[in-house]
Amino acid sequence: MKLTIIGNGYTAKFLAKDALRYGYEVSIITRNISNPEKNIHYLNFIDSNNVEKKLTNENIISTVPFNEEGMDPVLKKYRKSISLNNNIIIYYSATSVYGSGIVDESSKPSPKYKRGLTRLRCEKEWVKVNPNTSIFRISGIYGPNRHPMIKYLQGDNKIIVKEDYISNRIHVEDLSSLTLQFIKNNYDEKILNISDQKKVSNFDAIKFVCNELNLVEPKVVRYEPKKVSKMLKYFYEVNRTVKSNIINHKISYKFKYPDYKFALLSLTKSLLDSD
Repeated sequence: MKLTIIGNGYTAKFLAKDALRYGYEVSIITRNISNPEKNIHYLNFIDSNNVEKKLTNENIISTVPFNEEGMDPVLKKYRKSISLNNNIIIYYSATSVYGSGIVDESSKPSPKYKRGLTRLRCEKEWVKVNPNTSIFRISGIYGPNRHPMIKYLQGDNKIIVKEDYISNRIHVEDLSSLTLQFIKNNYDEKILNISDQKKVSNFDAIKFVCNELNLVEPKVVRYEPKKVSKMLKYFYEVNRTVKSNIINHKISYKFKYPDYKFALLSLTKSLLDSD
């Protein structure tokens, strides 16, 4: 089977390596072909002729976010090619399209901030271009080289705490495995929430890791909207719990990392062992 991944960021690199292990022929479309991996075919985003063929004839996953103008750059350039594709198409979106409270795939999107509104607009545009598109609404992605204990071990033990706030997360390896299982089994679900289902606050997870490894205790910094950046406010102002009826009941995926605090402990041990 052939798989084309649009974008070459953090998640795409895990996807590509996993897809190779699954036996896929993997291509990556990117503007920046740096540090190429073996056995992966790279195409420059502006190489229209070759990119059009890929986007018309192969399974595709777009990991590319909207641009500064709030537009999807992939659809802007390759709208026609994607519209002609009869294979599996997956667009990576975000859970920011939802409002507060407990949400699942049946919940009506109700974004509060511009980023969520723009994500929702991009989702609709992908489905308009090709109704076969499956939308993956993804929680905060973490994994090797991307988790809060990196900063912590560098000496910053201050953790922002907002009462009753619970983050939604997914390990990058689970995101990759779920995606490839979806393609392999030819699922046709159009909306899929990607989030682990065992909730724990960021502070409690970090405190657990510190207790297990005898590290300095985290210092609580109470959340104050007037004192945080726009990005932090964007995360903390909307408190939602993301559920997935599709994963739990239709796909029956077994998470590699179902519990964030134990995953964070493993990632921290790996960091300490590498020093």
